[in-house]
Amino acid sequence: MAMEFLTSVQQKLFNEEISREINVRECDVIVVGGGDTAMDCIRTAIREGANSVTCHYRRDSHNMPGSYKEYRNAVEEGAEFEFYSSPKSVVIDENNKVLGLNFAKTTLTQADGNKGRQQVIEIENSERFCKADVIIFALGFEPEVPKFLEENGIKTNSWGGIVTSSNGETSISGVYAGGDVTRGADLVVRATYDGREIAKNIINSFIK
Repeated sequence: MAMEFLTSVQQKLFNEEISREINVRECDVIVVGGGDTAMDCIRTAIREGANSVTCHYRRDSHNMPGSYKEYRNAVEEGAEFEFYSSPKSVVIDENNKVLGLNFAKTTLTQADGNKGRQQVIEIENSERFCKADVIIFALGFEPEVPKFLEENGIKTNSWGGIVTSSNGETSISGVYAGGDVTRGADLVVRATYDGREIAKNIINSFIK
């Protein structure tokens, strides 16, 4: 729903035909997620006249995948943050009108020795209800791995990303990859950077 919300606001600003309007004016809004897209939704909802905007994230502020600057800017604009909070179920009434979300409190394990990141554990019997008129899910994603990768011997990691060497080359010599297929959900500028660096590496391989 995050992209639909942001797209509808952009279409309105440019006086374009709105494919699906999501009105947050005078509403209590909950945004679920901790990345830059979530921060965009939070700040946009505030500017669109929401009564309140609360972001729920299952880790803490130091583990948010988005820009810390964006997080601070969202706080300055009036957003509230609920950390260690993981969504469980959407609550609706008999007319399918959204009433809010049930969340479970979470805690973090010690950092993983291999990946270096703490795992999320839900605390038993910690579920609570949070009221909302509009819920915006701005969550990450896992890619659907195309069959041709395995068929051609291109290795992928545990979440389906393409494994590359330091110069961007895959497990098949002469085949390179970069951007979201190797990093996961990330910024366009980093994908552009990967493309530029890989192009340099390809050129250097021919020079050698």
